[in-house]
Amino acid sequence: MIGAYLDLARLHAPLLTLLVPLCGAALAFLLPGRLAWGVGVITAFATAFLGIDAVVRALLEVTPLTGTIEGVLLYADGIAIFAAALIAVALALLIMGAGAFVRDFPAPIAGLAIALVLCAGAGWIGAVFARDLLGVFAAIEFAWLASVGVLALSSDRGALNGASRMFVAGGVSSALFFLGAALMHRGVGGTDLATLPSAHIDAPGLAAAGMGLVLLSVALKAGIAPLNFWIGPAYGRAGRLAVLVLGAIGAVGGLSVLVRLASFALPAPAIGEGVSITLATLGAVSVVIGSVQAVGARNVLRLAAYAGAAQAGVALLCAALGSPAGFAAALVQMFAMLVATLALLGGVTFGAGGAEKFDALDGLGRRAPLASAAITAAAISLMGAPLTIGFLGRWRLVEAGVGAGWWWAAGAVIVTSLAGVFYGGRLVERVYFRRVTATQAQVDSELWRLAGAPLMLAAMLAIVWGLAPGVLLRAADGAAALMAGAP
Repeated sequence: MIGAYLDLARLHAPLLTLLVPLCGAALAFLLPGRLAWGVGVITAFATAFLGIDAVVRALLEVTPLTGTIEGVLLYADGIAIFAAALIAVALALLIMGAGAFVRDFPAPIAGLAIALVLCAGAGWIGAVFARDLLGVFAAIEFAWLASVGVLALSSDRGALNGASRMFVAGGVSSALFFLGAALMHRGVGGTDLATLPSAHIDAPGLAAAGMGLVLLSVALKAGIAPLNFWIGPAYGRAGRLAVLVLGAIGAVGGLSVLVRLASFALPAPAIGEGVSITLATLGAVSVVIGSVQAVGARNVLRLAAYAGAAQAGVALLCAALGSPAGFAAALVQMFAMLVATLALLGGVTFGAGGAEKFDALDGLGRRAPLASAAITAAAISLMGAPLTIGFLGRWRLVEAGVGAGWWWAAGAVIVTSLAGVFYGGRLVERVYFRRVTATQAQVDSELWRLAGAPLMLAAMLAIVWGLAPGVLLRAADGAAALMAGAP
């Protein structure tokens, strides 16, 4: 009997992956700080288990999952399964590390902070599983408002300014999405993503314009350059927990939605070419502008955000190819972007106390060896050094691009890697070749700081996964193949 219930739960993993963190958030909201954190850890790791189990069964063992349950329209396509697992694992590691940040919030609202982080993760998971454009919109708005709430809970006035900038950016994005969805409905006759590749499009111009507006809307919230005007104020003075939420869950969630939307729109012959041009343009511009912004960043947290925009641009270029090889390359690049972000932000927040200035990193190698190793691993991955997952993601773009005749895509890889050498080398130089100054922030020495160790260790192990990436490549190829066979 128990085995039958477990099989049923695994069959409906998409719905449970969405509901488990929401239930955990409701319970965490009612509890004080440390108890709320404990509930958050349990629910987040349960969500991660569901996500990883779905990847193993659906992408590695090719076992189908159910998408539509009890009136909730979810669609378990390959990209959704892969992306949901990424977000769920990031959420689990982030919540585990949040034990060190509970005391950053006043006691009455610590549980609220944990609940909002779980809501942000659940929102982005819902967005990548949603079958309808309106479902995507509702889930994104839920995740965005939860992220704004985490940022606003920081006591710093600069954080409140960043939250207000995010709120305004969210309003602009929502308007673009609504207009795009309306044009899509008018041009296609509906907003069901699963039927878009085979739909008869009566007004291709309206449909293409609508999908373009939807993609721009999501790109704004994903922090794709040059639509990342809100990143500076948000990341610059964000609290330690908020910056991890924005950099890991938010950026990867937004990029996942973009890639998934592209996977449904590109096969549609009437609008596919326009969508490909839009994605390629966004990707190339984000690579160049994000790299320039990262090189010129005067703040470690902003550098991480701008470097993420450059990495996301590479993933968009992969998706713009529209081929199974391109989508598999995009998923590998998403993985590389996530682990580099977790390692870099984890090292800064846990090792340097979340200080945003570069001089807080001076001599960190002697003060916090694990955090320094995480920052170094992130730096070499951002450089695209061989035998790292960052190199593998870019190499897969070159392979897919050359196969499609996009020779210029190699130029984007070169730009990203050259810029990564500059700002990555800058980080390593400060960590290991600078002396500690008396004005630097003191690192928190309490036992709870060790809660960040799993996050940093997992990120470093994932980065060196480039040595033997067989399972990751099989999962990415399985996701792309499943999308190619989607109705």
